[in-house]
Amino acid sequence: MIYITGDCHGNFERFDIENFPEQREMNRDDYVIICGDFGFWTPSKEREDTLNELDRRSFTTLFVDGNHEDFDELNSFPVTMWHGGKTHKVRSSVIHLMRGQVFRIAEKTFFTFGGAASHDIQGGIFEVKDADKCLKKLNISRKDIVTGDLAAYDEACRKLMPYRINHVSWWKEEVSSEAERNEAFCNLEAHNWKVDFAVTHDGPQSIISMYSLGKIRPDETRIFLQEMQEKLDYRYWFFGHHHDNKNVTAKDIMLYEQIIQIG
Repeated sequence: MIYITGDCHGNFERFDIENFPEQREMNRDDYVIICGDFGFWTPSKEREDTLNELDRRSFTTLFVDGNHEDFDELNSFPVTMWHGGKTHKVRSSVIHLMRGQVFRIAEKTFFTFGGAASHDIQGGIFEVKDADKCLKKLNISRKDIVTGDLAAYDEACRKLMPYRINHVSWWKEEVSSEAERNEAFCNLEAHNWKVDFAVTHDGPQSIISMYSLGKIRPDETRIFLQEMQEKLDYRYWFFGHHHDNKNVTAKDIMLYEQIIQIG
């Protein structure tokens, strides 16, 4: 069995047995896929307890990255091949499906491409003086912000505008690199531009425009996914990021809390 769901942000209550009783019949050869913003944050006891709890579930958890993961930490894991594509194994049964890969899982093919541009950064992105504090994600206060950023930081706080701190709550790797995009192209070319499912964090621009009635503007991630969509022969495209559950078209599906079976 294969199930798929949307953003979790480190909260996995939807997988509790009362919310997801189907897991009683599942084993490690059954899968739940998360469409980004999994909730892989800087090391902490809470994160380790959460990952250990997921690892004890009967099924295997798979996820593409979102735009709120700790990419410093996530990319420190060794890259391993699994079911035909590159992964990071953060636990034996909790696996990050890397960008631009094509996996064969339970006789189905999956194209995966995580990442998205953050939209909650109107107040700016600031630097922290002490890199160790940054990586350990200790409490960040005004004295930790780089001097040149203080005026903008104070203004953002005063206006309650959302802001991010580099390597603490924001990483430039949230947006894909040229190498990742080239790898996606090459892997899809090798599969004759045909898969059963696409799993991404954001969606193709045409789909997001349709969903938002044109209110959500194009960005480089959505434009790239649009280019992939126009060439790709697929059964269904699943994505998250926008915190809604909606069949935008018959084959382009936005997910948030809903868990649906796809195989």
